[in-house]
Order: sequence, then structure tokens, then C-alpha cells
Amino acid sequence: MFYSYTPLSFCGFVFLLFVFFLMRKKSKRLFKIQAFNEEYEKYKDELYKFKNAVNEFAKTKQTKSVLMSASCLEFAVQNNFFNKDFTKQFKQILQDYPNEKEFNIEINHFLS
Repeated sequence: MFYSYTPLSFCGFVFLLFVFFLMRKKSKRLFKIQAFNEEYEKYKDELYKFKNAVNEFAKTKQTKSVLMSASCLEFAVQNNFFNKDFTKQFKQILQDYPNEKEFNIEINHFLS
């Protein structure tokens, strides 16, 4: 029932190290994905309202207004949820007004 002790060879040791670091990398990636999903769930409604306002503007060409928190805007910019033009403008807004808690974003012809 008991197994005899077998000394670990160098190749075995290297293999175990390889497996350890491979699993460590995989677990870090899984934790990052889980953290992203949790944060996305927190801002899902605001992002959905923004998307709907942009779609409505594209259809009707009438100015739409959306209230978005600064943390949601920062999350969306960091994760590239917008196209290049939106991202550039929103980064500038966040830099210009670092102490703001919420932004009233008007979607019109100037926000291209």
C-alpha cells in the first residue's frame, strides 16, 4: 500500500516547475476575467443606456442626452468600449474634469 520514496530527477523538477508556472499564469488570467465581469455587471445599465442613445441618434438625428458616472466612463475608456473618436474625447473630458462624479453626455453631430 505504501510507495517507496523515489528521488526527484532534475527533469522531473523542471517539469513540475513548468506545470506550476503554467497553472499560475492560467489562474491569474481567470481572476482578471472574473474581476472584469464583476466590474462590467456594475456598469452594464449605464453602458446600455449610452448604446441605446447612440443608436437612437443614428436613426433620428435628434440630440440625445445620457447621464454617465465618471467611474463608468473611465472603465469604458480603459476597456476600449468606444470607437477611437469617442475614446479620445472621453479621455480628454476625464483629464479636464478629474473631480467630477457624473457627466451629462450629449450625443449630437459634434460628438462624432
